[in-house]
Formats: sequence, C-alpha cells, structure tokens
Amino acid sequence: MSAEDTFSVVKERIDKFDLSQTHTPEEWQSYFDDGIFVLDHVDYEMKEHALERIQKGMWSENNQHFDQGDFNAATAARRLQPVLEAILQQQEKERCLIRFTMWSLFSEEQKEFFSQWVNQAEANGSISAVTAATARIQAELYPKKDWNLAKSFLEPFFDHPNDLLRAASGAALGAMCLDGAINLPALGMVMQAVKEREIARPGFAGAFLGQLQTDSAAIAEIEESGVNLSDWILEIISKRSTDEPCVPYYNGIDFYDHEILSTNPEAVRLLIDSGAESVAAMAATEEDRCIDGMQVLLEELALSADEFVSRICCWHLAGQYRFLHPEGERRGYVQLEEREDVDIFLVFDPEEYDDRPYAATIYPKESSLTGQTFLADSVAWKWIDKLVPPELRAPMKDNDWPYKTPQIDSDSAMYVYGACIVDLFGDTETNKWSHVWVKWPLRSSEW
Repeated sequence: MSAEDTFSVVKERIDKFDLSQTHTPEEWQSYFDDGIFVLDHVDYEMKEHALERIQKGMWSENNQHFDQGDFNAATAARRLQPVLEAILQQQEKERCLIRFTMWSLFSEEQKEFFSQWVNQAEANGSISAVTAATARIQAELYPKKDWNLAKSFLEPFFDHPNDLLRAASGAALGAMCLDGAINLPALGMVMQAVKEREIARPGFAGAFLGQLQTDSAAIAEIEESGVNLSDWILEIISKRSTDEPCVPYYNGIDFYDHEILSTNPEAVRLLIDSGAESVAAMAATEEDRCIDGMQVLLEELALSADEFVSRICCWHLAGQYRFLHPEGERRGYVQLEEREDVDIFLVFDPEEYDDRPYAATIYPKESSLTGQTFLADSVAWKWIDKLVPPELRAPMKDNDWPYKTPQIDSDSAMYVYGACIVDLFGDTETNKWSHVWVKWPLRSSEW
C-alpha cells in the first residue's frame, strides 16, 4: 500500500469515528493516534482536517463522563503532549498551532498544561512571541471574568502590528463584553473606543463585533450599548485609514456590513458616496429577495468600472428583480432567453467559466391582464429538467447531511444534486412558484 493510500485509510477511519458515542480509553487513544498520523500529510488541508478532528475529539472525550459517570478522560499530559510535539515537527508549525487553538475547548487541566507548554516553547524559541500570545488568547489563558485582571495582558495587543494577534485580542474583548465580565467600562464606551481603534488601524472591530449577539440583519442597536450599529459601521468605513486586512479565522467589519446593512438602502447610498463600492454591492446583494428602494442602487452599481461589483449587481438584478441590465448584457454577465411559457435569465462569469452559465432564474411569463403570474409545479420542473437533465444530476442520497432530502420551508424548496442546486420560491403548500433558481444549467443552445 502506498503512503497516500495509507493516509486515505487512516483519514477514513477518523472520519467514521462517531464522536457522539461512548468509547473505551483504548479506542480514544487509537483515534488520537490516527489524527496525529494524518497531521504528517504533506497537504496543509489534510493537516487542518486532522487538527479539527483532534479538537472535536478532545471535547467529546472530556464530556463522555456526562453519559458514562465512571469514565475518566486521559490526562492533559497524555492527550496534549503528543499532539503539541507533532505540531512542532510540522514545517508550518506556527500556522498549525494557531489552527489547533482556534475554537479549542480545553478542560481546565488541559489549559494549565498548555499554558506551561506554550511558555516553554516560547522560551526555547520553538515558536515566536506573536504566535505564543495568539495561542494563549485563543486557548483563553487569561482572566475572562475580570477586565481589571485581563487588561494588562490583552490591551497591549489592541494596536499590535500583527493583524492576527490584533484580531484575536479584539475577539477576546468582545467575548468579555458578551459574557458580562466585571470592571469593564459601559458597552457604549467600549464600542466608541473600538470604533476609534478601527478607524486608526483597521482589523480589530470585526473580530470584536463577531462576539456580540445580534438578533437579525436589520438590528439597529447592540443591546444595552445605546449605539446605532448602522451608524457605527458607516462612520468606520467613511473614516478608516485603509482597507481592513484579510485575517484567517476572524471576520472583518466588512463581513458584518453585508448582513447589518442589507435591508437599508439609505446606508448603501452612503457607502457608494463614500467610495466603498464593493461593500455597498455586497450589502445590496445579500438578501435573496427584493428590497424596497434597492433596485435603483443596484442599477447604479452595475455601471461600476469594478468588474466584480458590476457582475454581482447584474446577477442580483436578474435573479431577484427580473431586470436585465444593459451593461451586464454588454459585458457578458447576463442573458435573457425567452420561451413560450417562461423567461429565463442566465448569469455568467466570463473570466472564470467562459460561456458556461453559472446559474439561471426561471420566471413565469407575465400576463398582460393580471401582471406577473406564477409557475405551476409541472412547468417549473419541465424547465428544471431541461436546464439540468435528471441523467446529469448527482444522486441526492450522496450529499452530506442534511441535503440527502429536499429542504422544504414555507416559502421555498431546495433540492441539492451534488454541485447542482435547484431552489423553488413561492408557496410550498400549493406548489405555485414565483421563480426558480438553478445552479450550473446547460448552455441555452442545449435546451
């Protein structure tokens, strides 16, 4: 058996190991041995997969006593030492360590062991001071419940030149706010300080905001802060010194812009006027529905010299507003195919996929008497089968859960066939559809 085949066999074994079930100490040990073995794969994605499985395994082993009262998890030294030593043997050891500690849920014993280990690894030069500090934050090796005790450790990193460490410290501050740590300033004051830091050096506020609870994309105010979130974000974008950096594992402020401002045409207008076209475009195209007042902004953004901005806005106009933008048609981003009973809007990414449509939206023909009508289920599936013939669709049973069966809500029905996706929008009780979205349709010449 080749080395690659051996890796595949071991990976399959750890993937099939049911972490929701109870296991013997010997079975747990075999599982972690397998994870450490896969960590030595040359491909970083395989390493990352191994680290993720080891993480989840540690959490599951630590919690097995809830289902089996007499079970004792392996000691922190037995469980962590081999993993950490294996990480140090990797060419990308610091990247692996950061991935291992991100989203980790160590027991208190494991935290104590890891604290001693990371101190020693930093002292002997095995890892850098920046990586050590980031790992300590991600493993929550700081007094989370009292800002007075945590401040001297965390605050020096709030303006650190390393983007990842700065983001990690921002997330830690947000988590302390969310958890109600004592001795913190009022949340409104914290958010004012975070805003000022983000304006001066972008890359902090997104990680902070990601820890706070927001009930919906349309939320106007972070609870108990007195801060209007839309205004807070818009001020950051209009005043920040540079674009925010792209940091692994942490979402930036622009990520949250899309959700928070997605139903706010006035905010999108301000983003356009401030020169933040890409952020405006992502916000304007976030919702899979029509938003009052948004179409005129989408049409304006579709004229952008930025090809990405123009393309996604032309796509959204076709898929949600039934509008074929002339500039999108000129650039080859959208195309309308009229048939006897339907209008089909095709969208393209010419640079990436040449003349292969990325998606199609099927609309019913408009009635001259009643306006837009609906697609009967039989008509919808007639055209779905033309655009993505059944013989070309992957079996639904081969999908990952939960897409092995149709996903039915009150106003939509999704069918996933491997890479091909069919979304029907309308009334799922009567099977009357306003429009249907299909991913990876055939070229129009084939139907």
